[in-house]
Amino acid sequence: MKKLFAVLLTVWAFNASAQQTASTALNVQRFRIAFNGGFSQMLAKTSSEVPAEDRDYVGALKSGYHYGIDATYFVKSWGLGLKFNQFKSSNSGFSTFEDARVSISDDLTTTFVGPSFSAKKSSASNVHTFVFGLGMGYLGHRDNSSIGNIPVKLTGSTFGAAIDAAYDVKVTKYLALGAQLSMVGGSLSKITVEGMGVSEVRKLEDNQRENLSRLDVSLGARFNF
Repeated sequence: MKKLFAVLLTVWAFNASAQQTASTALNVQRFRIAFNGGFSQMLAKTSSEVPAEDRDYVGALKSGYHYGIDATYFVKSWGLGLKFNQFKSSNSGFSTFEDARVSISDDLTTTFVGPSFSAKKSSASNVHTFVFGLGMGYLGHRDNSSIGNIPVKLTGSTFGAAIDAAYDVKVTKYLALGAQLSMVGGSLSKITVEGMGVSEVRKLEDNQRENLSRLDVSLGARFNF
């Protein structure tokens, strides 16, 4: 009788352990999709070649906004995914061009997309989570500008990198809200200038490279499942 009781107890314990393991496996959330948006500040200094009267105009173009999405699949604390974000800024005013005062405008768009590697650390209650990420890939830049009402488009692309540090607070089982600090980096060695039916590729010397580095501060929603 004692042996039978011991066998039954062992079977019950094994079954309970199996059920707990299965339940834990079902509760593991491997996918994280994060939507972000907020303020951006380009980090490059204004070139000394920019005339004094245009420095405020150029400086205003360095501030703008961004939005993006990160999709990551985690295995325990490590994850692989895909990152996309886009920065926008615009300005308009007047400048001196060939001894004449003309209207000018710029509409900037910088796009990053590429694979990413992430690591996360959650609190014991899984309410608070820190996520760190590194992405590398395509960084493209476009400036739809005009000089004296004549449209001019400047485009270029290069290899870029993005570093993120995020903090998430769990709201429901599948939803969290969070804040993120990011840095995006890259510089253009050549640009394509299109205007008045003419397209020209211009190579930029080392001291003329277009620095696209910027700092992003964002808030957003995260979906975990």
